Amino acid sequence: MTDCAISCGINVSKLISPKQFARAIDVSESTVKRWVDNGSIHAVKTAGGHRRLSVDVALRFARDHGHQLVRPETIGLPTVTQRTPNAITQERTALIESLVSGNEEASRQIILDLYLARHSLAVICDEVVAPAFCEIGNRWACGEVEVYMERRACELCLRLLHNIRDLVPSPGPEAPVALGCTLDGDPYTLAACMASLVLRDAGWNASSLGNMLPFTTIRRAIERERPKLVWLSVSTIRTQDRFVDEMNETVDLALQHGTAIAIGGRGLTPPLREKLRYSAFCETFQQLTTTAASLAPTSRR
Repeated sequence: MTDCAISCGINVSKLISPKQFARAIDVSESTVKRWVDNGSIHAVKTAGGHRRLSVDVALRFARDHGHQLVRPETIGLPTVTQRTPNAITQERTALIESLVSGNEEASRQIILDLYLARHSLAVICDEVVAPAFCEIGNRWACGEVEVYMERRACELCLRLLHNIRDLVPSPGPEAPVALGCTLDGDPYTLAACMASLVLRDAGWNASSLGNMLPFTTIRRAIERERPKLVWLSVSTIRTQDRFVDEMNETVDLALQHGTAIAIGGRGLTPPLREKLRYSAFCETFQQLTTTAASLAPTSRR
């Protein structure tokens, strides 16, 4: 199935030729062209009639079919180390050190290696990124890490997650919509960014609305955007009683519009959760993807 790259509004700078992809995964160019022609991998055609593949679709195909990137530089990706796919603990330790030292190249390499080793982004976030920042936070509390190091690590990781997002295929026009954010008084953006990325990897049209949003604007977003899912990351709470009232009012509105509310974060203690109404409480990103799958089981796994 092919269409015109220009008429579809595709960014041509992110397109690669079958020959480039063939070199990247060490197969023949004719093999890639055959995959395109039989519909195994989606391609577009330039105005001159040449087949072109988007990098995100090509990468998804390679991951799903077990093709290693032998020469990733041919499609604009950094060289991968092909570390053992199951060495999650080892990779987590390496990521902690690279983030603390501000080594962006090494950090990017670790995340990309795990992604190309076919670990889901939910697993990468749950078992590598989130524990890494927990450890960095512990080191800061013990005086082993300076505040600037922790802040730099957060900014660095946000850039890496946005880079990975560019490699995840764009959701189709029928993909369910999910929105998320942190609430007023909660400045932590990393969890919301990871949730958006994880849901996008699961086939959702997911967007993070940012941090420190008041409940009033979240309710307006539900009314205007009609998302199927809204996730709220809660690390800190200004006033607990007001939070409970605002949350329950928001959930009541969401239910009227057929929107599920998923919540998570260290600020949601068990006693507090007993006062709240919500669709799902997710302690991990893998639980978030499970919740999302129950709402839209036809989304990409």
